[in-house]
Amino acid sequence: MKKNKWLLIIIVVSIILTFGLSYAFRVTLNSYTDNNFKVEYDSTWKVVNDTNELKLKHKKTNSILHIQCKELDKTYMDISLNDLIVDVIDSIEKQNIDYKLINRMSNPTDMYESFSYLYEKDMKQALVNIYKKDNKLIVVYYEADSECYDIVLDSVDSILRTLKIYTGEKVN
Repeated sequence: MKKNKWLLIIIVVSIILTFGLSYAFRVTLNSYTDNNFKVEYDSTWKVVNDTNELKLKHKKTNSILHIQCKELDKTYMDISLNDLIVDVIDSIEKQNIDYKLINRMSNPTDMYESFSYLYEKDMKQALVNIYKKDNKLIVVYYEADSECYDIVLDSVDSILRTLKIYTGEKVN
């Protein structure tokens, strides 16, 4: 009888600890929406700036995720990102001359036309993702210390999987 009593107490305590720990480590989702795009991010990120762009700072690593939208002239609406990418990257690299390109790739399986560029400078790594839908160009910039880059990258990927780009009607 005493064995059953102790077993019952252990089971109850285990259940309470399990629910208590899951509550303590609960991560909530937040949403950012403007006229150009929408993303969802978890509570490990803090909004630093949200005027016409979104700038998030990771609470533990101080990594930065910056998302901004550039509205293209209507003449570029039907031009593919592949045709624009050289000019876009050239502009980015002129503003960040200290960064060295490590890797580049197109992402043909994504919901949008997109390219990714990975750069490094000293002990930092930066990922630049560029997305295009109609006349909207979304530039995502993620920068972290090299030791934290891969750790936070899963969270960044989760945020980018929620990206929805809003555009007006396409005119043909």
